Amino acid sequence: MQDSVWIESRGYRMLGILEYDDAKEIGKDLVVLIHGFVGTKIEPHRMYRKLSERLSKKGFTVMRFDFVGSGDSDGSFEDMTIMGEVEDGLNVIEYLKNNYNVKNLYIVGFSMGGCVASILASKSQCDGLVLWSPVSNPFWNFYHIFGHDSFIKGIKGDKVDYLGDVVGEKFFDELLESDPLKYAMDYNNPVLIIHGTEDMDVLPVNAYCYNKVFLNSSIHFVEGADHCYSSFEFEKELLDNTVEFLTKLKERQFDAYAY
Repeated sequence: MQDSVWIESRGYRMLGILEYDDAKEIGKDLVVLIHGFVGTKIEPHRMYRKLSERLSKKGFTVMRFDFVGSGDSDGSFEDMTIMGEVEDGLNVIEYLKNNYNVKNLYIVGFSMGGCVASILASKSQCDGLVLWSPVSNPFWNFYHIFGHDSFIKGIKGDKVDYLGDVVGEKFFDELLESDPLKYAMDYNNPVLIIHGTEDMDVLPVNAYCYNKVFLNSSIHFVEGADHCYSSFEFEKELLDNTVEFLTKLKERQFDAYAY
């Protein structure tokens, strides 16, 4: 079953989809999905939609939503910043805790959403975290993603057109302040990091950075996979490992160092 909900954040409304199998257990074991840069609550080849369906069949309640200025939510993408998305995520978690009996909270983040999810995990002290191809150093990563000329233009205070989305100066102003590794040091619960070995957008070294800082983490590399896991087999390995990890946490079968 799916319910659509509107959640307030930063003066705007965000659209979320809440998916669950058993209405009597709604919210008990909650997974919040954090989408990436210029992404949405669906993500490429419906990865988040497929993950949500699989997790709901395992007894989880899953919330996937569009950040302010993304997807079906209100607002402008030009106002997007990492810490603004952290605020959005905290408002989603607060809404869910206020409206449902949340016993366990888990977070999944993809790409820049992995950076946001890492900060959210520290601030919410959720029970488990999964990072897909996560950005660990926003300043360097976005220099790599935008390219020299566009990045320098943004740093100088100009707007940047990125594949049709306008990235505003607030995003660039905040890049040095947005340090997910600093927050990761304060997070002690289990973490699974998944990364494609052929990811040319967010390089696999980012996974090693997180694994070095988190106290209770492990890495699974998907051999040959690009940033968006753009084949059926890559996606299957990604989803299988994510569902297995979260299910073990839910059923209290997890030994982080043996995973």
